[in-house]
Amino acid sequence: MRAWLPDARGHRRLFSALSIDALGTGLFLPFSILYFTATTELTLGRVGLALSIAALVRIPATAGAGMFCDRFGARSTVIVSNLTQAVGFFNYLFVGSFGHLLGAAVVVQLGNSAFWVAYPALVHDVAEGKRQESWFALITTLRQAGLGVGALGASLAVAIGGVNGYTTIVAVNALSFTVAAILTRLDSSGGAHAVGVSGAPEHDDSPQHTAKGGWASTLRDQPFLGFVVLNFGLALLSLAFGLAVPVFLVNTVHLPPWIPGTVLAVSAVLGALGATPVGAAITGHRRWSSLMASQAIVGGAFVAVLCCAYVPSAVSICLALVAVVLVTVGELIQSLIVSPIVNDCATAASRGRYNSLSQMAFSIGDVVTPALMAVLLAHGPAATWIPMAALAIVDMLGIALLAGHLPAMRRRVNHPGRTGPDAV
Repeated sequence: MRAWLPDARGHRRLFSALSIDALGTGLFLPFSILYFTATTELTLGRVGLALSIAALVRIPATAGAGMFCDRFGARSTVIVSNLTQAVGFFNYLFVGSFGHLLGAAVVVQLGNSAFWVAYPALVHDVAEGKRQESWFALITTLRQAGLGVGALGASLAVAIGGVNGYTTIVAVNALSFTVAAILTRLDSSGGAHAVGVSGAPEHDDSPQHTAKGGWASTLRDQPFLGFVVLNFGLALLSLAFGLAVPVFLVNTVHLPPWIPGTVLAVSAVLGALGATPVGAAITGHRRWSSLMASQAIVGGAFVAVLCCAYVPSAVSICLALVAVVLVTVGELIQSLIVSPIVNDCATAASRGRYNSLSQMAFSIGDVVTPALMAVLLAHGPAATWIPMAALAIVDMLGIALLAGHLPAMRRRVNHPGRTGPDAV
């Protein structure tokens, strides 16, 4: 297992930055709405409306972040994203009106969009395009641990400090983004690509790799656009599980109210501990076949959730735990493979735009999924979970079709470089 991990020497500051970033996010995320209802006179409806409008900004912001990343480099974009979020969260401390909340939330979303566009590209640069899956596994482990510690710290802060605890959470979160920006800047190693300077394409000479920077050439890459559509399917399934399963288990299956918290806790622990073992298990397999396996696993998770409605409560609890294990494993496989595929489909001059298109699928999923799942849940268990399991099958078909057109999908997981017979 240790031999599978990348040689991370020289990048401790960057890893610390990503962990601290996640810790701050973990602090605030569980109380992102409660903070404003506890510290301001805004109603729950107005808080939700402001945050929802701000979330819509992610879609155009993601495209802009791709252009910024290609122009100024992944590392610079991550630094700017951290500082932008620090400014947004610092403003949360002084929110007293709907307009102020909306403005601060938009700033946070701008920074968050930029981070998720630049982060995969930065990992590619640090890894120098080699064995990307192992780098993503290591960073996923660190970030999941940071999220878990942050969430625990936030609960303690609120339990001990009450309203002052909420304020402390936001202040520490703003500080965490500032510290993350400084550490990312100090981690200056990683070769020429660390500063985002684009040179000759680092890939094979397949047609889709010859495109230079610019939206016109990016949008002409039809196989990759197909992969973006596939990403929307992956995102919808992932978001559907987290949003709808807790509600379904309590309101429809009538399981105890502590079940959703337990399910999420199991998922968080598995996410922190499972990235490296999962990555090691799929190493050497083709990316497309591993991605297909992830969808088969996720589809099985939704079948298990469906069965919860038709069995005794004790069995339902067991099935719910089985489902969360399955979906976490499936999502770990996706998280280790999708970003390397996107990175390898692009040139150095277009990697920001390619990652922005990929992330846009997830941003749209954030907008669409809550409403979709609310409608499906209203029509009963079968109407909710059979379509989700069917979507997993559709995703598998899409993966099989795209593999023949995207060489990046045919590479082996954690391949050491870009040449040789096993590279594609």
